[in-house]
Amino acid sequence: MKTYFVDLDYENFLFDPQYSGNNSKNIMAIKEFEYVFFLLNKEKCALKNLKNYSPEYLEKLQHLGFMLPELNSDSSEFENWWGSRKNIELERKLNSKITSAEIATKLNCGFQNGKIVESLEAVQEYVNNLPFKKYILKNPFSFSGIGHTLFEKKQIPLIKFNQPFLLEPVFDRVFDLGVTFQMNDGKLNRMFMVENFNNSKGSFKGGMGAKSVEKFIEIIFNKYQFNLTPFLEKYNEIFEHYRSMGAKSNVQIDSFVYKDEFDQSLKLYQLVEVNYRKTMGLVIQGLAEHFEADFIEWRITHTSEYENNPEYLKLSPENNKFNSYLRQY
Repeated sequence: MKTYFVDLDYENFLFDPQYSGNNSKNIMAIKEFEYVFFLLNKEKCALKNLKNYSPEYLEKLQHLGFMLPELNSDSSEFENWWGSRKNIELERKLNSKITSAEIATKLNCGFQNGKIVESLEAVQEYVNNLPFKKYILKNPFSFSGIGHTLFEKKQIPLIKFNQPFLLEPVFDRVFDLGVTFQMNDGKLNRMFMVENFNNSKGSFKGGMGAKSVEKFIEIIFNKYQFNLTPFLEKYNEIFEHYRSMGAKSNVQIDSFVYKDEFDQSLKLYQLVEVNYRKTMGLVIQGLAEHFEADFIEWRITHTSEYENNPEYLKLSPENNKFNSYLRQY
């Protein structure tokens, strides 16, 4: 029987030269969201858990039909679950925002007004030649908006360049998308789409998923009057590009729809970055399928706004800083 570990510190492992598995922030993040393993698990297995769960919480999940693992916090042999960690250089390349920026430029599906910069002088020169008011410098090796800097054209930040950064205009985002091509050892199983609820800094706050791609496209059109169908072929092209580079497991393409600053039309920024690992989008889709709903919303919040709302089902355990709530439609 396999034993898994929910390694939500995967990006830090890949990109932080000071990475330590005993880092308190990494351990805290894993404890906070380790329970997503319960929401996705479909096999008889064990979990090397860092967080303790009450019998009442585990019984609740069992009653909801989730398949729980055996809990073994002392296990010394385990398989990482969130990321592979088997071909580290390839995984770094496929998860790098520099890679996604280069591919987006090559396939003409993003980063058209962006530039990879390595000095403040390069930032100043590039910004001077663009008509946009606000810009963002992205750390290409971070996640969830960590290490990004927003600034206005006349107030360029005095940051130290010990690595390249991605420089782009700030777009008026309307909604965020995650498009996943789910693979098993290089074989494509399916493609699905979710709407990600992100705050202005790019931090994940939940999302919406549907029972099928067709239903999802219908919901998005009714909600935003934006048709995703014409872009499906390009999503496949992006995916095949990553597969040709060596991707053998899940490829999630992050996108967003924005309102054009000049003509106010809605446009798709199709390839923002790629996550070559499991994602919260996989959790969203898994919940939609588990509850056999037309579509679901999964909300993550540190407030109590959904706590006493009978339309929302709490899925997170006790003593979490952030709690999650499900609503079915």
